[in-house]
Amino acid sequence: MCGSFLSGVTKNRDVMSDELIDKIEDELLVHAHDVSLTVAGEPFLTPKISRFVEMAEQTDTALQLNTNATLIKDSKLVERILKQASVLKISMDGLGEIYESIRVGAEFEKVKANIELLVEIRSRLPRDERPRLAICMVLMKRNMHQLVEMVDFAHNIGVDRLEVAHLTAFNDEMDSESMRHSPDEADEWIRKARQRADEKHFRVHLPPLMSGEHLNPALGAKIRLAAKEITEIGPTRIQRLARSIGTKAKERWWSQQAGGKLGCDFLQNGVFVTLEGDVAPCPMPGRPIVGNLLQTPFEEIWNGPILTKMRQGLLNNEPMECCAHCSQNLARFVPSDAKTIRH
Repeated sequence: MCGSFLSGVTKNRDVMSDELIDKIEDELLVHAHDVSLTVAGEPFLTPKISRFVEMAEQTDTALQLNTNATLIKDSKLVERILKQASVLKISMDGLGEIYESIRVGAEFEKVKANIELLVEIRSRLPRDERPRLAICMVLMKRNMHQLVEMVDFAHNIGVDRLEVAHLTAFNDEMDSESMRHSPDEADEWIRKARQRADEKHFRVHLPPLMSGEHLNPALGAKIRLAAKEITEIGPTRIQRLARSIGTKAKERWWSQQAGGKLGCDFLQNGVFVTLEGDVAPCPMPGRPIVGNLLQTPFEEIWNGPILTKMRQGLLNNEPMECCAHCSQNLARFVPSDAKTIRH
């Protein structure tokens, strides 16, 4: 299900150089709110993960991680990660044998125990240092009948939310698992999951129905969820929220000056840096390389000709090819017009 795995990126097992890590810390993270150690591969397999955690600690940048939770241990490193993280997401696409058929080689009971361990380690931290924990599920034909059970599982195990996404088919083999072949059944399970989440007052991010309609929580569930989450907000989260509000205000100012709204969070707020130092606007397939941190200062790359052209293309409704049919470009993406992306 991972485009990076299919392209071979996660099989190379290369490691980022200390020189590049230092440049990221000095040139990027002094301006950043968040840093994600996860685009391709399992972060707990990274030999230098402690250095990346130190980098975030030194710059007071919030960590965001996605993990398959197969390598979690009760260690000081995991505690440091949780203290520095704003969110840690656990990939889990089913329960029991269904889970093991999708994530080949993993043991469901072991992963379940590791998630319970993460919840327990988090509970030891002061309330203000606890990150959000989420379980992420890719919805497909093989596991859709477990969606309601996954709501129960995530709620009972003690994470904060369940995030569900439709499978994106990168090849014909994966397309056979796509919910586009069973639209009515997909909608039925999504509706049931929303109802169960509302009953349990549990936050669930569900994909849209096959028509594109989003199912929002019922009003009563919204109120209870908001009341519960307000009680969990500490000074650190308030500071992050304030920074987020400040960023939104800057975005509005930028949009006014530029004459329009970009519609792409990547192009306005972040970049993707490869192990070799290449900088791309995002991790999506087909995007250009816009510079290299080992050769060019980041400020020149950020304000350089390629990123400028990409932003102007979106503003002028003349997007570059890589943006024209990108599912992340929600302002202009039209699924029926996509020729290379299947849902």
